[in-house]
Amino acid sequence: MKKPLVSVVISTHNRRKNLIRLIRSLLESDYPTSSIEIIVVDDASSDGTFEYIKARFANVNNLKVIRNEREKLASGARNIGIQHAVGKYIFFVDDDNIMTKDTIRSLVKVMNEHPDIGLCGPVTVYYSNPNVIWCAGAYIKRPLYTMIHYMYNKTLQELHTELKIKGMKLIYCDYIPNAYMTRREIVHKIGGFDEENFPIAWEEIDLAIRIRKLGYKIAVVPNSIIMHDIPFSEKPRTSIHLTPKRSYHRGRSRIRFYIKYSKTRLLGVPLDLIGFVYNSLRFGIEKDKITSIVWYIKGVIDGLTGRISKF
Repeated sequence: MKKPLVSVVISTHNRRKNLIRLIRSLLESDYPTSSIEIIVVDDASSDGTFEYIKARFANVNNLKVIRNEREKLASGARNIGIQHAVGKYIFFVDDDNIMTKDTIRSLVKVMNEHPDIGLCGPVTVYYSNPNVIWCAGAYIKRPLYTMIHYMYNKTLQELHTELKIKGMKLIYCDYIPNAYMTRREIVHKIGGFDEENFPIAWEEIDLAIRIRKLGYKIAVVPNSIIMHDIPFSEKPRTSIHLTPKRSYHRGRSRIRFYIKYSKTRLLGVPLDLIGFVYNSLRFGIEKDKITSIVWYIKGVIDGLTGRISKF
């Protein structure tokens, strides 16, 4: 019996080496290659990504490479991918990930067996320490709208022990960052990502909220694993390492989120700003951190006015 087609949408910008590694891991998946289409959206890279990937994987028939001449950021690039996707399921994954062989198969199995699940994803572990979890689903802690990663920096053994104790086969949550699968009919129904309000940052949370509003559940599949190539530290996250562009969008998207979902939360924006500044400077005052703070403040202002600044 033929497996349902999965469209894997990858947005990328100037990270060619990461992208090559991800594509290779996809091609080694134990899910049939004939049932996977890989859609790469090169978001105006300046490192020759488009030409290189087209040439490097010229013999891969299930790979589409699309180039944006103007950078659209994560949401805009993913929406381009959605337009080209024809699979029953769409799997969004960032380019700094590496699949395990059964990542896709495990997700598809759950989607097939649970029609009430509209969004599911794998457990994300660190590439440099694959026994340690970065995220096994995430929760929105109201009324402050604090985002909590379930089982952050815990081991896979600790996760499975906890699930066994609680009798849980799936991890139901509020949203899933980094890598997640949905049904194509759902993503078309909700109109894709909200690229006007959330070009990057908070876009995954917004997507999940809108899917849940349709009556669907969101779940992480414990036996589906993906490796995320981000720095690992045994200590809790105590500082913020953001570029000026990401700082700007982090500030702007946060405000747009409050306006869209909880206008009263805008009263706490000064505390958000204090927290951002404190976490940025607590380990030293450096020029790039000051620059990021300035751009974060500009993002907050643009979020309130609805404007968006260009870089």
